[in-house]
Amino acid sequence: MLIRNLALLLALCAPLAWSQTPAAPAAAQAEMQSAALTTRLALRDLWVEHIFWVRNYALANQGGNAAQADTAAKEVVANATAIANSLQPLYGQPAAEQMLELLAGHWGAIKDYSDAGLAKDAAKQKAAMDALVSNAKAIAAFLAKANPYLPEDTLVTLLSAHGGHHISQIDQLAKADYAGEAKTWHAMREHILGVADALAGALVKQFPDKF
Repeated sequence: MLIRNLALLLALCAPLAWSQTPAAPAAAQAEMQSAALTTRLALRDLWVEHIFWVRNYALANQGGNAAQADTAAKEVVANATAIANSLQPLYGQPAAEQMLELLAGHWGAIKDYSDAGLAKDAAKQKAAMDALVSNAKAIAAFLAKANPYLPEDTLVTLLSAHGGHHISQIDQLAKADYAGEAKTWHAMREHILGVADALAGALVKQFPDKF
């Protein structure tokens, strides 16, 4: 189901600029492809950096390295700010600020889950998981409202799966299941690259004059 949803979203959002468009002059077509590709790669970098720093926080937390955990947490916030600000040129500052607030909720739930795990507090972990699911729905609603090429139901599924990767990773690190966590990391990275590509494709479709 997850792979089908991601494939569907990628198909819906695949911009014409990534394929051959004979009707466009060669120079214009090349410029469109370049702008679309730049956006796609930029979003890939931003989202991979997100999962990288969240993983670093979980690792530092498990290792009892407060300084490393603090640095990783600051980098997560800086990255979230960069992701939110990437919306500003197309959607305006209010949208960027709303996205940052939503991403803060995403990070807050993940951090709470990791911290509660160390404290052996199952109730707080359950609350963090509930918050993560609720936040995924809020982000999906926000993005779907902003861009008609992003189906809300599909986004809920994909963002919930992304949150699930974070939870699995934290649990596996807590159990010293490093082989299992390695598999989760690879799946998580491939998944977030697909989501980034779909977001980029939706932007190109919604704002063809910008690409």
